[in-house]
Amino acid sequence: MGQNAAYTFSYKGTQLTKVAFEIEAVADGSGYDLYTYNGNLIAEVKTFNAANQNTATTTFTYNSNNQLTQAVKVQPANNYGFKSVFTYNVDGSVTVTGFSGTPAAQTTPSATVEKFYFHNGEVTQKEFVSNTTNFSVAYTYDNANHPMQNVTGINAIKLYSFIADGLFGMQHNVTKQITTVSGESPTEITMEADYNTSNYPVALYSADGLYQHQFTYFK
Repeated sequence: MGQNAAYTFSYKGTQLTKVAFEIEAVADGSGYDLYTYNGNLIAEVKTFNAANQNTATTTFTYNSNNQLTQAVKVQPANNYGFKSVFTYNVDGSVTVTGFSGTPAAQTTPSATVEKFYFHNGEVTQKEFVSNTTNFSVAYTYDNANHPMQNVTGINAIKLYSFIADGLFGMQHNVTKQITTVSGESPTEITMEADYNTSNYPVALYSADGLYQHQFTYFK
């Protein structure tokens, strides 16, 4: 897509401690995220730019079942805050409602509501509904290992990671993505993968060459 990005993940045991990023042609595209845990749950992520300035802080709230109920990302320098509220439905789906505002209070509802559907723990479809447009994205996965699958606490923030990063919010590797916009023909992206001897991906790529992901593992 004409843009390169690199993420380097650091751990203490199986807990994620830091993610350094280099994203091409994006404001504050160089920096790192620091992760803080409360037990086995990720409690907070602080984002720093290349000058080591704290540009954003995201805090996570869970219910008694260790399910994510709220994620609040604040950017004090911009006097901005955004809150995602997660509602668990009786059919097993999850509805995500957003609210924007200041770092102190987020009360203005987002125009778009997101809804996630699951099968065997993976997101199989997400829907976006607003007053102006409706669309959905369906996902198909392989049965191989995913680089993030054994990270402590990552599955509990799956939906937030899915929203924020996409590539990092899964337990398996996406092989097909079908986007359907109301009134238009579906758009399909098929991904192929190369795996190492431990059945982890070393490369994911689409046939048209628009999407390419490479993974390097360190001991």
